Amino acid sequence: MSDTQIIELDEPGPAAGPTPWRPGSLTLLSVPVLLAAAATVILISRNATQPAVAESPAPTTAPRPAATLQLLAIITLPPSAPSVAVTESGTPEVLGDRRWSSPGPAYPARGDVTEAVLRGDIYVIGGTGTTEDGRNVFRYETTGSRQRAPDLPISLDHAMAATLGGRIYVFGGFVFGQASARVFSLGANDTSWTEEALMPQGRAAGGAAVLDGRVWLVGGVALNGSWIPEVWSWDGAGRWSTGLALIPTPRDHLAVATYRGSICAAGGNGGPQAFECYEPARNEWTKRPDLRKPVLAGRAAEAAGWFWVVERDVHAFNGDTWNFAPRLQSPRAGGALATIADVLYFVEGASGRAAPMEVLNPRR
Repeated sequence: MSDTQIIELDEPGPAAGPTPWRPGSLTLLSVPVLLAAAATVILISRNATQPAVAESPAPTTAPRPAATLQLLAIITLPPSAPSVAVTESGTPEVLGDRRWSSPGPAYPARGDVTEAVLRGDIYVIGGTGTTEDGRNVFRYETTGSRQRAPDLPISLDHAMAATLGGRIYVFGGFVFGQASARVFSLGANDTSWTEEALMPQGRAAGGAAVLDGRVWLVGGVALNGSWIPEVWSWDGAGRWSTGLALIPTPRDHLAVATYRGSICAAGGNGGPQAFECYEPARNEWTKRPDLRKPVLAGRAAEAAGWFWVVERDVHAFNGDTWNFAPRLQSPRAGGALATIADVLYFVEGASGRAAPMEVLNPRR
């Protein structure tokens, strides 16, 4: 649509003045012309009362996996004015001599998975694709090879996971598009998942982190599709703490991890460049410097003194500023990011294509 057409749609100018009357000028042939002109004026006035798509309020329905994210990105990005998000190249500024490597074979990958580390292995859980994909759990060794782990009892995607007390816990997620309140756990030697007490309500597409012997859930959407601003804390014994400080920018598909004794949330649908950190001891959120490019469905981790956010670009926060680090060999979204001994491991997230684990060692 041209600029002229947009101006006419959003700010219609006054209708042109009628042609002056001249005696004898009205004939039967002119009647259809007048009727058509009247209809045009009515249609223009109706269109002028309808808001433009870009000015619509933020959606409150639960996002569907890949297609919705693309649509939301189009709606939330600035129209055409130049900005940092548009002009930044993402070219590596730190660790320029490092590259992500692929130590093992490629496997069929899923998107919208969750992950946890247990006894030095990375568990990649659920995800989108088929009904079967959402139940599958794979255990990856740091060499890049994988084995099947016990299937989930139900098909999940966009769940949240954490390791506490020698067990992996999986919280919520979407069950065929509906945010679940169910919780499951698995030990290293278990042959099946154990169902735990329910969460306070359904929650999906948020993030989980472990700090001070508790699991903290941040962001995401509820069963009715609305954003959940509340932070929840779980003690590992079925007891939940709610009513904690609200995240300043409620959103979903955000990247969550601990960093220097805080729980930090970066990017996401509803705040693609927002970066905010929560301090449990003070029950307080602090706004930190924004990401330099928008991030939707990224993953976060703390390693080697940096806070990492990995999506199409790789962002590294040093406590004061954001820097771009080397990109993955292949673009990923909705994959799993884990750290073991300060080494970063990125697994799956390739939307069904075969993809290997990628590894980056940021230690100097």
